[in-house]
Amino acid sequence: MSSYSAWMMKGLTALAVALAVAAGTASRAHADNSQAEASSENLEEIVVSATRKDESLSKVPESIVALGKLTMDEEGVRDISDIARLAPGISLLPLGGQDISGIGRTISIRGVSSNVGSATTGIYIDDTPIQTRALSNDTTNVYPEVFDLDRVEVLRGPQGTLFGAGAEGGAIRFITTQPSLTEYSTYARSELANTQHGGMSYEAGAATGGPIVPEELGFRISAWYRDDGGYTDRVDPTTGDVLQKNANKLDSSVIRTALAGMVGPDVKVTLSEFYQDLKSNGAPDFYQNISDPGTDTFRAARLLPQIVTDKFSLPTLNITYKGAGFDVISTTAYFNRTVDRAVDYSAFVGAVVFDNPYADGPGQYDEAFIDDTQKSFTQEIRIQSSGTSSFNWVFGAFYTHSDQTALQRNYDPFLADLVPGFPLLDGTDLLRFRDETLDQQKALFGQVDYEVVEGLKLIGGVRVSRDDVFSQGYSIGPIAGPGAGTTTTSSESELPVTPKYGISYQIDKANLVYATAAKGFRVGGLNGPLPDNCDTALAQVGLPKGSSTYSSDSLWSYEVGSKNSAFGGRLQVDASAFDIDWKKIQRQIQLASCGSSLIANFGNAKSTGFDLAVSVLATDRLTLAASVGYADARLTQDVVGPSPAGGGAAPVFGYNGDEIGGPPWSATAAADYVVPMSGERKAYGHVDFQHISGGASIDYRVYGADPEVGPSDSYNDMATRVGVRFSGWDVSLFVNNLLDQAPILTRRRDNIDAAADTLFFETTLRPRTYGVTVTYRD
Repeated sequence: MSSYSAWMMKGLTALAVALAVAAGTASRAHADNSQAEASSENLEEIVVSATRKDESLSKVPESIVALGKLTMDEEGVRDISDIARLAPGISLLPLGGQDISGIGRTISIRGVSSNVGSATTGIYIDDTPIQTRALSNDTTNVYPEVFDLDRVEVLRGPQGTLFGAGAEGGAIRFITTQPSLTEYSTYARSELANTQHGGMSYEAGAATGGPIVPEELGFRISAWYRDDGGYTDRVDPTTGDVLQKNANKLDSSVIRTALAGMVGPDVKVTLSEFYQDLKSNGAPDFYQNISDPGTDTFRAARLLPQIVTDKFSLPTLNITYKGAGFDVISTTAYFNRTVDRAVDYSAFVGAVVFDNPYADGPGQYDEAFIDDTQKSFTQEIRIQSSGTSSFNWVFGAFYTHSDQTALQRNYDPFLADLVPGFPLLDGTDLLRFRDETLDQQKALFGQVDYEVVEGLKLIGGVRVSRDDVFSQGYSIGPIAGPGAGTTTTSSESELPVTPKYGISYQIDKANLVYATAAKGFRVGGLNGPLPDNCDTALAQVGLPKGSSTYSSDSLWSYEVGSKNSAFGGRLQVDASAFDIDWKKIQRQIQLASCGSSLIANFGNAKSTGFDLAVSVLATDRLTLAASVGYADARLTQDVVGPSPAGGGAAPVFGYNGDEIGGPPWSATAAADYVVPMSGERKAYGHVDFQHISGGASIDYRVYGADPEVGPSDSYNDMATRVGVRFSGWDVSLFVNNLLDQAPILTRRRDNIDAAADTLFFETTLRPRTYGVTVTYRD
């Protein structure tokens, strides 16, 4: 964070804290602390807007995980990895290339995932999509940090009808706290923690809001800062001396402001701004040969620090008109994101160019400067029924214009020393690269729910869109590839139709059963030029030189489920089973010998499985919960590439039955116990347990598979928290990764064709971390 940004952050944090204290003092009489805890007679009921209208979660005929503010506080949710931990059926996967920041990850929902092309999971802040197209191996999504959110909704299964092409496998929605025109509220949180054999972590943030003019004008403001201490040391490759202790620390800042006002009796206008600034001081991966996960010793012998900054702003204008039996809602937003990376490419260049990751001599290094930008304008307007009726509907129009650019410059001045006369650009650069893609989508959508007879509803919806993609690539340098120094362009248009059908039956107030069939879709794109040293690899797989396009892929998902409660709401069961057919999958083909890859449509797959969640209020003090998710995602045919130009057997990129996606099994269990004390004080204890199975198995017969790299390890993760609540305050002690597990989550090397490349990069969980959290709600 720059000195100006740091000063601004501190100033706004102080302002938010002051406003929070003032508002909290003024509004103490209006506080409703009952919302912070489930009733002693039944479990908490959460309201979601997955169908674009507010409904009780138990009444929505879809598989959804919804996390409210209190649940996220109790579970210590701070980022997307914590959300994945609590939502069986979704998992985080490594990036296609170097995970140089640890900031972004690829999401797999029910086995549907991809780290190339456009996204398979929609990422939303309220009603605005922010997902990213992967232009390079290092381009990935950004996710909002978790502070002052009203809730998070995880929608499993394709959401193309209401949420568009980016939600082929599902969607994750971060719902912010809105300004109130009637009541003041305050939320503040601070935390101090220590990671075993690592650094200290701390955070502080406050949010407040309420009416400026009662019933007419209200505001909400929040400011939050967190420093996640690192646990991987950067050491000198020759001496082993520590150059940078706990190098993979992460600083996070979030500021949100919102102003809402009534324009007449029926029109509400809300202006908001969401700003986030992330800075990673080092990669989370470590070198296998100089680390010992069993003793929490993680080291990386990088010659240079790896600084990554990831910033975005999201101004939004929302206008809502409430008519007689219907609402009209307009959302206008502009997502502006910039990612800057300075990457140590020394081992990569050595492995790929010289077949030796340790090719650089004393004082020599290779560095890459990578800059990504995303500028997306979106406009949605919809009209939908309001109130209760046997006939509910929503119709809308959507437009987005998203411009993404990836720039890369490889600074390699010492190559001339290793290879005299090497033709570097201006004597310093190995590569200069630019890749730009413009995505434009225009869509009309609608969904109708009709209650045929009491309790029995038919659901029908469709989205029709026009998707235009324009791409251009430019590269220059001694390894830039065919057409170096020239701009290559490509464009394509598609007219996808994504329908949804369903039926649900509300047996009684406590029991719902449903069945749905929905289509998911994502658009195609362009491969940029490949370096010259990939010519041999391309010939081996029978693919042409130069740029090439890849087309869209799509899937059909079939789901049956039920939502049930019993014993007066003390028992809740949510179950679903699914079957997904995925066609013409966009897949990454690794060209290992040149350190590059390309995207092509290869193969079909099927994913079958189920999700089950059970919650029970065992006693007035004890709540138990458990959930399990299973997704068996496999190819349904051999994936065979073109025959090589020089003859020989065609390469095989996958075999019928090969597993894809994330770990097939995930399960959680949790227990909460509350003990009333004197007055308003209550003591409580929380413990949760998570099991993740090993990752998808690897078929080493396929082209590009590394025989030295296996699937991710299975592991068990446990966390606990004990605390006291009183007068709006919540003071608790916690331990995360209580068992101090260190499974190998990812393992890779840069050149699998080089016997001398014995440098493996691995990642794992954050070691055992313990600390104290203080929260205030009013």
